[in-house]
Amino acid sequence: MSDRRHEWISKRAYAIWEEQGRPDGRDGEHWRQAVAERDALERTQASVDGREVLVKFRPKPQRPGLPRDGWLTPPAKAG
Repeated sequence: MSDRRHEWISKRAYAIWEEQGRPDGRDGEHWRQAVAERDALERTQASVDGREVLVKFRPKPQRPGLPRDGWLTPPAKAG
């Protein structure tokens, strides 16, 4: 395990421990969760901050479609 990966996992496990109210005896669980989160980030080829994921999955702006009948002028009433 690289030093950077180990450091990231260590910091994330600590953050999880804090988020859960600093419970005793669950360090292994927190470590496994941090490893799983890091693995997920690496599978997406995202940076640690996830910028690539945000850009990749940002919804594309919708292009305006063709005007529908009656869009500019109300339809004539038959009558």
